[in-house]
Amino acid sequence: MTTTLGRLAVILATGLMTAVLAGCTGSPKPQTTASPTVSDAYGLRYGDAPALLVQCGLNSDTIKPQTGQPWYSDGKVLPLSGTGAGSRGAELSTWWDAHNGTVIAGKSLSDWQLWAAQHDALPAQVCGTSVSASSLQAKINPGQPNPWTG
Repeated sequence: MTTTLGRLAVILATGLMTAVLAGCTGSPKPQTTASPTVSDAYGLRYGDAPALLVQCGLNSDTIKPQTGQPWYSDGKVLPLSGTGAGSRGAELSTWWDAHNGTVIAGKSLSDWQLWAAQHDALPAQVCGTSVSASSLQAKINPGQPNPWTG
């Protein structure tokens, strides 16, 4: 799943499930601005994990993207949202789709994506122990919801 498209899919699926459940109960659920539920946070983490895992792979030199990637510069995943981000998120998603089978520490990147979302943390085997998922998320996706506590 792609970073930008993953977030959109989670939002659309959550909205659809809410509409279906509201239709079944006969009364719509009131809208709130509360924090994301556990399942919403899982979906956001799943969608955000590729960018974080790629940054970890860049840091450890296990991922080496081709030059000219619009989402990458000087060993860093550039911010994927906010002013000037353009289509970086979509470009990273395209790269991820082509490379998510890359194996690091015995698991594919897509396996690590699932692991990270389930554990609310970055895998030490890929990222080491000195990086926080929450702080890395804030750098790569500034201004976006940050579902990472670890």
